[in-house]
Amino acid sequence: MQTLYQCDVSVIVPVYNLERWITPLLESLKAQDLGPYTAEFIFVLNNCTDRSEAVIRDSGISCKILNCPEQGCGLARNMGFENSSGEYIWFVDGDDFIISDTAIRDLLDRMKADSLDIIRIPFLSNGFGWYYFSMVWQYMFRRDFIEEFRFRKEQPGEDDAYMLWVLWKAGYDQMTFGTMPNIGRALYFYNYPREGSNMDRYCRGENINE
Repeated sequence: MQTLYQCDVSVIVPVYNLERWITPLLESLKAQDLGPYTAEFIFVLNNCTDRSEAVIRDSGISCKILNCPEQGCGLARNMGFENSSGEYIWFVDGDDFIISDTAIRDLLDRMKADSLDIIRIPFLSNGFGWYYFSMVWQYMFRRDFIEEFRFRKEQPGEDDAYMLWVLWKAGYDQMTFGTMPNIGRALYFYNYPREGSNMDRYCRGENINE
């Protein structure tokens, strides 16, 4: 039985206290020229204690906002996925942003034309100069290909196990992931390091699982 999708792509964004950081992403999503495609933007609030939700709503973006009661961006991503309806999935971090106004359209063009299950997305960064296999935002997936996988609760490293499983299924590993099909130019900006991020808090000795 063929799955019936309500849109072409679901962009899923976990949000934890991003009031100061999420506006560039919101603006880059609103600016997307989707061409013939449709997209849904899903923001999953993960025990926010700031004005993140208000910033999202005040931006005017058409989106779905969910609340994940348990701490952890992996669990927030899982909730977003389970409440999504796109044929393709892109997990995006709320403190980053999309560089190209045609990024989503170009990725879908390539994935549909070549019948791809997964595509790698080149990126730029202000402080990160090398590729690492488990940064989940650097891939777009065909939904059915990742249906069996979920992120673990514990942080950090929730991306590692997830992407090892996905890459294995796709025929890659942490050494060969860079050889998979990609769009040929940077479409994403990775904001690293960012004060208050999970990695920043973890490196300062905080328990980020509470």
